[in-house]
Amino acid sequence: MLGYAILQALLLLRMLPWIGKQPFAASYWAFTFGITALSTASLSMVARGDPGPVHMLAPILFVLGNIVVLTIAVGTVLLLARGKLLPAAAPAR
Repeated sequence: MLGYAILQALLLLRMLPWIGKQPFAASYWAFTFGITALSTASLSMVARGDPGPVHMLAPILFVLGNIVVLTIAVGTVLLLARGKLLPAAAPAR
């Protein structure tokens, strides 16, 4: 799971400039899986007693993952409050 999480993180970092230019949308939730997978995988390794750099990175990744998910949650609530979370209904024909 850690390998997949690292792959997702690298892809996300590569796409970050493009993502930053896009307006916020509910589809940003798609990025949370890779972010939370990285956090969960590193925490699981620490819980199993694996030594190494992951022991120092796990708390940082946990905090960063939570910040990203919280930011997306707040953005989603703001879209909902503005009435822009879902696309407008198509006119009846």
